[in-house]
Amino acid sequence: MPVRNVVNVGLIGFGTVGSGVHHLLERNGSIIGQRTDLDIRIKTICDLDTARVKAKAPGAAVVSEWKKIVADPEIDTVVELIGGIDPAKSIILESLSAGKNVVTANKKLLAEQGQEIFALANDGRAALGFEAAVGGGIPCIAALKSGLVGNRVMSVMGILNGTTNYILTRMQEESLSFEDALSDAQARGFAEADPTFDIEGYDAGHKIAILSMIAFNKKIDYKAISIEGITKIGSFDILYAREMGYRIKLLGIGKRAGDRLDIRVHPTMLPVRHPLASVQNEFNAVMFTGDMTGPVSLNGRGAGSNPTASAVISDIVQIAGKAGCPGGAIRFRGDASYIQPGERLSRYYMRVHTEDSPGILAKIAGVLSGYDISIASVIQKESDMPHVPLVIMTHAAHEEGLFKAVREINAFDFVEGDATVIRVEDYVSDGADDE
Repeated sequence: MPVRNVVNVGLIGFGTVGSGVHHLLERNGSIIGQRTDLDIRIKTICDLDTARVKAKAPGAAVVSEWKKIVADPEIDTVVELIGGIDPAKSIILESLSAGKNVVTANKKLLAEQGQEIFALANDGRAALGFEAAVGGGIPCIAALKSGLVGNRVMSVMGILNGTTNYILTRMQEESLSFEDALSDAQARGFAEADPTFDIEGYDAGHKIAILSMIAFNKKIDYKAISIEGITKIGSFDILYAREMGYRIKLLGIGKRAGDRLDIRVHPTMLPVRHPLASVQNEFNAVMFTGDMTGPVSLNGRGAGSNPTASAVISDIVQIAGKAGCPGGAIRFRGDASYIQPGERLSRYYMRVHTEDSPGILAKIAGVLSGYDISIASVIQKESDMPHVPLVIMTHAAHEEGLFKAVREINAFDFVEGDATVIRVEDYVSDGADDE
């Protein structure tokens, strides 16, 4: 039987994911050893609740100060699972500086303040793994770094947040309102008591920033990403999307636009034939389009204890297998430049509530025409309400003109409230995007 190489791990944070890593090694450590000849051991765990950790992980030393793990010469890999900016950033920087490999699931830190960390990981002293920061159990970073390494990646598109996908699925399948679907998600543990980070799109924003860094090899400014959540999506929109052969998903999107990038998060109407349209409930999915491969899709559970722990262990194994030649995090070729939001060309769905009177459609069409926006289709159904929903699908139009038109339409006295606008992403089987 071959001699296994021991990998001593210092685990910082023993919450949902940290305890999942411990559980995975307890359950599948022997399988990992058979496949890799690695004996991965959690030597020390750092957590403020030391009594709880000692009860659940009796085989490991337990400390409450993370510096003790960084200072331990026997620890090869530091796994940071506390999240947030501080002290997570200090933990990672000090560990890399000490020559210790680091594995993290900290999407917020890497997306917002990751440049110093990536630079240090690239100097060759130690490796950084962050598969768990994006797709949970979906190996999307490995796919980008290795599987698609021979491609010029043209676009990255994904359902990157399980909470919002669960809410939209319940609205689609059970005709629930947004509020009722959110309450259901909270009751089932798919949404936090304060769901803002998810439903406003910030979580997906962090993930598409990281994926775009890898796909396009550019430094991404998180603040430059346009982010819109799902709180304005109503049951009317779900209904009309279904009637027109579409489904609504919250997408993170990164695309090449010549020498610039277009990176955004927003609700999107997808035709039912689109590979991402059928992804339901709390599942996540990512679709890469390479110049050699065309579209490549991965889907699975994007969060949770066991899927994320699987990604953490994958990073530990990958890094240990490259001992003596630590892998760089991301190789950047300068800072990204971005297209301006108004420059985007897309088709749009627009829902506006108007009085049911003659000439209203002509007035709205006149405003759209004034901004060179052509109408593809219109839906308006009879109703006994004082204001009825008027749904317009446009041909491709520039975003700047579309939103100027919407502001004019909102100002009409026969319009109730503000128009709801959703971008449309079409799809053809050869992988070309047709916006």
